Amino acid sequence: MFALRLAREFGRPDWRRMLSEMSASEFSDWVTHFSKTPFMPQLIDIEFATLHTSLYMAMSGTKTELTDFMLLTDVEADEGEMSDEAIQLASEGISGGVRYEQPNSGS
Repeated sequence: MFALRLAREFGRPDWRRMLSEMSASEFSDWVTHFSKTPFMPQLIDIEFATLHTSLYMAMSGTKTELTDFMLLTDVEADEGEMSDEAIQLASEGISGGVRYEQPNSGS
């Protein structure tokens, strides 16, 4: 998927040829660069969402989140910390695990 996004960023429809012309170290450098700097569509999405958020908050006077105006970037809402029950339920599917309990916890 990264190679396809890289080809789109460079305007290259022949992504396989682009990869064959690129060394592994150059590819690694691009991975490092684009892990810090988003690709152009995501960058434009963030810039417009920032602009819309600023205008909305200035005009309405109410607080809103940047993610409310993002169209391309999938951002999941932060649910905060998981409850003990949710952690236990998620860990039930892990085979071979060892359960550690506090001493004298009564279970």
